[in-house]
Amino acid sequence: MDGRATEPFIPVARLSDLDERGRLVVRVEGTPVAILRIAGQLYAMQDTCPHRGGPLSEGDVDGYLVHCPLHAWPFDVRTGACPSNAGVRLRIYAVRVVGEEIQVAPFSDRVSAP
Repeated sequence: MDGRATEPFIPVARLSDLDERGRLVVRVEGTPVAILRIAGQLYAMQDTCPHRGGPLSEGDVDGYLVHCPLHAWPFDVRTGACPSNAGVRLRIYAVRVVGEEIQVAPFSDRVSAP
């Protein structure tokens, strides 16, 4: 967890729901959220690029950067920051795994510590 014991987590999927690339899109409070497995860790972030609305879950991953499939804007899955566009950020969510269940904190703007 990220250190906040009161952080509310909700179950959104199971590990077996991730596709062969380690990706999944779920809805959290009505918002599409991309869950991505990178270097063995799960990250959760808004799935919609703020530039043109591209589905980030379909983008290329390079290290901890996921690139929008429409115009290649990069976003760091750990922070939501866009390194090529200062001030542009995605909403990120704390995510954890309990047993086989993937859980997301719906009101978070940060990821859990590994």
